[in-house]
Amino acid sequence: MASLKKILEARRKGLDWILKMRNPDGSIGPYEKGLFYYRVPWAFAVTGRDREASMLLQWIRDNMFAENGDFTGKYSRGEWTTYYYTYPNANIIYGAQILRQFDISYKGMRFLLALQDKRSGGFYDEMSEEGPCGEEDIWCTSQAGLTCLITGFLKEAERVASFLEMMYEEQPDIERKLYFVYKEGEGVVTEFPKEKAKAYCVDVNKPEQWYFMPGIASAFLCRIYMTTGRSRYLELAEKYIEFATRCKQLFSAPQVCKVGWGAALLYQITRDYRYYDLAMKVADYFIEHQYPEGYWINVAPYRELQHIIEITAEFVVHLDTILCALTT
Repeated sequence: MASLKKILEARRKGLDWILKMRNPDGSIGPYEKGLFYYRVPWAFAVTGRDREASMLLQWIRDNMFAENGDFTGKYSRGEWTTYYYTYPNANIIYGAQILRQFDISYKGMRFLLALQDKRSGGFYDEMSEEGPCGEEDIWCTSQAGLTCLITGFLKEAERVASFLEMMYEEQPDIERKLYFVYKEGEGVVTEFPKEKAKAYCVDVNKPEQWYFMPGIASAFLCRIYMTTGRSRYLELAEKYIEFATRCKQLFSAPQVCKVGWGAALLYQITRDYRYYDLAMKVADYFIEHQYPEGYWINVAPYRELQHIIEITAEFVVHLDTILCALTT
């Protein structure tokens, strides 16, 4: 099992590699290819690289921050142009808030909150010319909820918690499957083309599932429990992680990453060593799959440089969370 010293070293190596991807103007990598750098300010902030984070946020201000608070501008949003629209926005805002760049975080929140479904509490996945629309899912909604919490929008965060409660309660077969997409007028989506199953459901019996769905739900619920002290949020966080532990091939893909996030926070709150062990197993996965240069690589087809920067920044953040949660 990984030691805390090894976790710290893996975090350092990942950070050092990202720093080598910086451009002279403060931007990161091939920025013209999209918003893949959305988690880099957060990663820099939690590892003590405030200057580099602030330079990147200034570049975002100058090039990819619209008057309405959306992250759009001179360059493409890339893979985040229409679907899962809120996710990079919520991550940039989170990092900006840590760094006290309130012009970005609060203007960004005004735009982000316009994408919340006031009835369900979820955040819409799509952005059209007419505005937010389409399906809502556990992943993007949970990250938006975390961003609501850190920026002080508790009412909106509690709507996210209600969404996650509803999603769990309406599961038809939670022992075997987690359906994680919601559609207004239909509820939890349980029917979809077979070839798109991975984007709608985590199946405990299949490999390479989107395990980050229960992981990030648990992470958000832990954070809102810390904020409110309401036991039902903690109980639900445990249920989402319990589902993850039923996945027979949980460590078959890097998508296990957010399970470590949720497990680490559950250990910090409960001191239950089941969660400590699970978080450390995820840390082991990070360490074992880190390349000597310090980066990580995602599953195909997400293996170009921009994707490598994206996943490396994410894993640096998760290693930091695990490190902090397991040593408090």
